[in-house]
Amino acid sequence: MKRFIIFKFNTKQFTILFLGFILFTIIGTVTHEIGHYTVAKTMGYHAKINYYSTYWEDKSTSVFMDSAYSNYRKEIENNLNFPRKTEFDKINTKLIRDDFWITWGGPLQTMITGTFGFVIVLFQRKKIIETQKLNIIQWLSIFLTLFWLRPLANLFTWILGYFINGSFRTNGDEIILAEYLKLPIGTLAILFASIGLAVLIYIVFKIVPIANRFTFLLAGFFGGIAGYLFWLVFFGKYIMP
Repeated sequence: MKRFIIFKFNTKQFTILFLGFILFTIIGTVTHEIGHYTVAKTMGYHAKINYYSTYWEDKSTSVFMDSAYSNYRKEIENNLNFPRKTEFDKINTKLIRDDFWITWGGPLQTMITGTFGFVIVLFQRKKIIETQKLNIIQWLSIFLTLFWLRPLANLFTWILGYFINGSFRTNGDEIILAEYLKLPIGTLAILFASIGLAVLIYIVFKIVPIANRFTFLLAGFFGGIAGYLFWLVFFGKYIMP
């Protein structure tokens, strides 16, 4: 019967882990936006976070740029001369550079947090293997490590969107960054997702005790979906409008 231990299901543990995945899906989403927010504020911009995105601007710059586009759109789009073009080009160059770094803020926060959790897991690995049990600190470090699942989930939804809509969306962080770096559109999305997949495989098959593995996988699958629906579809817009 030992060979069937991989399918052992623990209802109490499932409930706790399920709720944990919901909570950390929300925490991961918000802290990802805090990454964008922090970089924007550091650069001196007015910034605001809602439940799924970060808004940032410099009001005086926005007024100038909006006015320029309103009056000289044709000249701007065709790179023709117009009054204050030098100033416009200088500001536009700065906005592009700043947007690049602000866009990096979210993925870097997510990956740094995931890497921090992974380092803790590695330090605890021997103890976990010896005891075949996980204490609360070790479970928390695993949840932090699984911040690396964000780029994997993003890649999945990016590809799924293609089959549903017939085209790839162009507004994800990794997609925007690849465009800035003049890389093929999916380069960073695939790279970061590959790291996330490797981390997930390591956590599941090298860290989580076999007696907990089936329960962990079920809780992660259903908890991740529930967290996404709870925060990004139903309630996040009311809690953090």
